[in-house]
Amino acid sequence: MSPEDFERFLRLLSPDSDEAGRRYSTLHKKLTGFFSMKGVGDPGSAADETIDRAVLKIAAGAVVSDVGKYCLGIARHIFQERLRLVRREASAFQEFIAELSRYSGEQVERIYSILKPCFELLAADERQLLLVYCQKVEGRARAVHRRQLADTRKITLLALRVRVTRLRDRLTDCVRKRSNDVENSAAISNKQEISSILL
Repeated sequence: MSPEDFERFLRLLSPDSDEAGRRYSTLHKKLTGFFSMKGVGDPGSAADETIDRAVLKIAAGAVVSDVGKYCLGIARHIFQERLRLVRREASAFQEFIAELSRYSGEQVERIYSILKPCFELLAADERQLLLVYCQKVEGRARAVHRRQLADTRKITLLALRVRVTRLRDRLTDCVRKRSNDVENSAAISNKQEISSILL
């Protein structure tokens, strides 16, 4: 998002810069309240993401007569996306735990012995990002942790998620290729199992 795009968004709120600032604060509070009421772990970051998307859509040519209603529509979509993501992650983790219990210690060790060299093929910055992102932080603290990570890297939370997803996909592809060279590769052929290690 460019400063010009954000300025255009503020002008839609009000042509007066002071009034636009007040309306922006009010809008952000309303969006934060919406996400809080829906039980989103980090409602502030969800509100930020909503406004980021609105700014980008308006910059791309979306015609908006009521910025508040427009942002609320985007907020509803973001809530549904986050809800689906939480359900997918929980389901993948439960499936991984269930599958893991059927494997021997030797098979589990084999998964990690193939994963580790693939992990080491990533650039140092990429490895660090995955290690920090995938720390075992639960609940609201995890959302805050990931928002802070995005802020530290000066990117949006959405951009952070996309970057991590791409890194996970690269690791998964590498593990699959390496496992094809090892006997009994069926033990780690399921992408969800491999991805779950990195949650």
